[in-house]
Order: sequence, then C-alpha cells, then structure tokens
Amino acid sequence: MAMLVDNNKLATAKADIERISTSFATAGSSFITSLTSALSTFEGETKDALITYKIGTSGSETEGTLAYFVEKQIPDLINGLAQLLEGNRSTVEDSDRQLAEAISG
Repeated sequence: MAMLVDNNKLATAKADIERISTSFATAGSSFITSLTSALSTFEGETKDALITYKIGTSGSETEGTLAYFVEKQIPDLINGLAQLLEGNRSTVEDSDRQLAEAISG
C-alpha cells in the first residue's frame, strides 16, 4: 500500500502549497495597503478607529485585525497544510522502509 505513494509528487505538491502560502501573504499585504490607502481619503475618529482596531496596517502583528488575518493567519493555515502533507509523506516513506526491512530480514 505504501508503495503506491509517489514521494516526488508529494514533495512537489508540498513546494507548490508553500508557494501558494507566500502568494497569499503577498496578496494580503497588497490588499491591506490598497484598503488603507483608499480609506486615507476619509477623515474622523471612526476612520482612525477602523484602521487601528479592525483593519490594522500592513506587516502588523496585531491579532484580530484584518491585516493579521490576511497576511499571517491565512498563509500560516495554508503552510500548515504543506507541513501536514510532508508529515504524511515522511510517515509513509518510513513505514515503507521499515516494512521492506522486515520482509528482507
């Protein structure tokens, strides 16, 4: 069963998912920059509160802000999928090796 897994394809998929994660982070930064730029034409305390507490600024590490969500949490979630895939690939590879050793021993 483990012999049916193509390690090269799984490694390629992992790398692709990691690239997608990076792309999401970059797109998130662009989105936040564009959004805050558009909102900068407004004035008042509401705009300031919205940007400070809900939107955040690009590159900020303030949890609960939109910036943190689109630049950090979504990419981390996608990257977590890549790590899960790698863990499964590694487990299958190790199991296959151990099974082969048991058969040949």
